[in-house]
Amino acid sequence: MKRVMVDMSDTLIHHGHVRLIQQAREYGEVIIGLTSDAEVIAKKGYRPELDFQHRKEVLEAFAGVHEVVETPWMVTEDVLDAHHIDLLVHGDDNPNPIPAERLLVLPRTEGVSSTDLRNRARRSLVSIANRKLMLTPGPAGLVTENLSGLRPVFGRGDAEYADIETRVIDWLKVLSGQDNVVCMQGSATLALELGIRSCVSGKVLLIDTGYYSSRLAGFFGKDVALTTVSPAELESVSGTYDWIVCCYTETSCAYRVDLQAVRASADSSGARVFLDATASIGLEPDHGLADVLGFSSCKGLCGLAGAAFLAYGPGVTPGTMADSYYFNLETHRNHGVTGPYHALCSLVDLIDRHEALVDRVRASKQKALKLWKDYIPSMENQPLLCTYLEAQAQALDDKVVLYTPRSQLPGSIICHLGEINSERLDYFNRIRMLPL
Repeated sequence: MKRVMVDMSDTLIHHGHVRLIQQAREYGEVIIGLTSDAEVIAKKGYRPELDFQHRKEVLEAFAGVHEVVETPWMVTEDVLDAHHIDLLVHGDDNPNPIPAERLLVLPRTEGVSSTDLRNRARRSLVSIANRKLMLTPGPAGLVTENLSGLRPVFGRGDAEYADIETRVIDWLKVLSGQDNVVCMQGSATLALELGIRSCVSGKVLLIDTGYYSSRLAGFFGKDVALTTVSPAELESVSGTYDWIVCCYTETSCAYRVDLQAVRASADSSGARVFLDATASIGLEPDHGLADVLGFSSCKGLCGLAGAAFLAYGPGVTPGTMADSYYFNLETHRNHGVTGPYHALCSLVDLIDRHEALVDRVRASKQKALKLWKDYIPSMENQPLLCTYLEAQAQALDDKVVLYTPRSQLPGSIICHLGEINSERLDYFNRIRMLPL
């Protein structure tokens, strides 16, 4: 009987390996040429999940395997001769320099590989982690790409990180509708306060929609003459202003500002628009109507927490803070301090998938509007991120985290990011609404 060798690393055995071995049995006695640990590390760049002895033990348990021997990564005729092999069987990706008369190439099983299994395992780990349901405005559920993008990186002299940062920043320029995006390590609050101090001065109109817009008043410098109005009062505003400042999506009360109306008012009063886009970026349209906006990585962008961004257009020239090194936009633009390296890594792999994730947020929002329509006081000014209900939300298990807004409201705010990594939209079965 011919001795037939099937060479493999078998770092993660799967049905493709099984089928190859079964086909090889038709040609003779099967000897597995198993790659050593050292060769796997040298050629693939990682330590195998199972060491050589355990991989060997698994393969020896196959009824159709006669023997398992250690072989190098590249099988040559010398290797075949050393083990008295008549025929080498390999998939159609064969790299081994074996003459045609001693080589049998068989088609690979489509749709499976060790790399694919690792990706599936990563998705499973993320799914396990997401058993804790975050009905908060962010950070919310993890997505697989948050983990797949993580790697050791550094802000200077690291070409891989430079490419990641460029790709993420270019994407954010599109989402924000701005020509310039500066990233920094921290929350959106850092970007907002730094942006206001660097850009906003003179006569300022602040549109007060709740907690997050109100706190912006504390970020202005002494050279600002501040007037505060409600959204309803915006139409009656007259006179000239240098800046109009507002929060696009006010999560404290689940309210979305009419940004087009803000832009129209700014144009009529000669003002520029500064926008808190923390809860709207990636979810709402028309961010390009603003002149400057600040936001973070962990809400509508679906990334990990830790990155803050300030975006602005060509007509804006931010000032500098001569009395501060850290609280200075140029410091962050020039990588003068540790940046949000891993937060940016958590974004890079989801760029192409982001719109699909936002579709899940839309589906969640629409289901909430339909299911709880009797508790919704108004269908106007509804942000995509969250919904205010005149009811008391109650979690039905201890793995549900409900949002506690910073404003004092009688009802509840439900946020729709929690299931961005799930197509089930099953959180509606894990909470109930109690009438006020």
